[in-house]
Amino acid sequence: MEIKDWSSAKDTPALYRELKELDLLENLAELEAFGYTVLPPEKVGSVEQHEEAKEVVLRIACERKDCSRDELSSVFSDGQELLRFVLWDDLLFEKLVLTPTALGLIQWMVGTNCVLSLCNAWVKGKGDARTGIHADWAQFEMPTMAVETYGANFNYLLTDYSKEDGGLSFVPGSHRWRRLPSKEESEYWADNAEAVEAPAGSMVIWGDHTWHGSYPKTTDGLRLMILGMYNRPHMQTQEAYRHTATDEALARNPKRFARLMNVYNAMPWGKTPDYTIGGQGPSGYLSLFDTEPAGKDMRVPVRGDYHRYDAKTGEAIKAGMSAKVGFPDHYKK
Repeated sequence: MEIKDWSSAKDTPALYRELKELDLLENLAELEAFGYTVLPPEKVGSVEQHEEAKEVVLRIACERKDCSRDELSSVFSDGQELLRFVLWDDLLFEKLVLTPTALGLIQWMVGTNCVLSLCNAWVKGKGDARTGIHADWAQFEMPTMAVETYGANFNYLLTDYSKEDGGLSFVPGSHRWRRLPSKEESEYWADNAEAVEAPAGSMVIWGDHTWHGSYPKTTDGLRLMILGMYNRPHMQTQEAYRHTATDEALARNPKRFARLMNVYNAMPWGKTPDYTIGGQGPSGYLSLFDTEPAGKDMRVPVRGDYHRYDAKTGEAIKAGMSAKVGFPDHYKK
């Protein structure tokens, strides 16, 4: 069938064509059928990138724990930790959150206007430490999940994963149940979930409906991973990218990065809403293959005084809302 740019389907045709070009349709089917998929290393990046990422995570772990490389295994003996907010620790992370294959599948789940919620490194040592069976659904006050996922993520494996290596585990098909596991269900699936068997350099992709956890690590050494999570833009992010992104970071990356940073979201408003901020950002579908630095086109918007009411702008807003035809040209400027 010919995939056309049907307006009724919004960005889906453009995204679908690029997923097909990236040879991801089987991965897309696995996401839909089982709730997760594994990208092989060759669909993620080069061997050199995998090695660089591993070295970067080891460096950050040593810096934060104030220890040598040789001491890390003892530092994380029978323990694991998410090393949070690493995006600005190395330029490599900016590249990773834009990985076309991962981002394409994630956008399929949470929309082409999704934003980055967190970027962490995960270090796990030999021992009994494990992650209990859970779903990443963060709307805890909702008894059931929405049909659509609100969040999705990648786990970039920097060491081999298996049950013995303390790797991820999944409950295939659980994304269709659209609810969080009960305490009893978490206990049952802890030792009955499907372990991920994948080599270093792979990426595991899933949405926030899928039940997952991990097994204890019984092998020597460390389990290393980089995690990127993305949300629909109406959600509060787990880490403060909007507040810490710089003009330099936006300029050196493609336009899609600015959208991930969510800097052009006009909300939250003050006494005088500045709707023009949203208009400054990139619009339309942004290709997964676009690697051109945005340069001076992307800058962190200057926001006004939230406490000041601007009478002239207020009149323009009033006129636009009263006319029911949008805002007048005076305000659009």
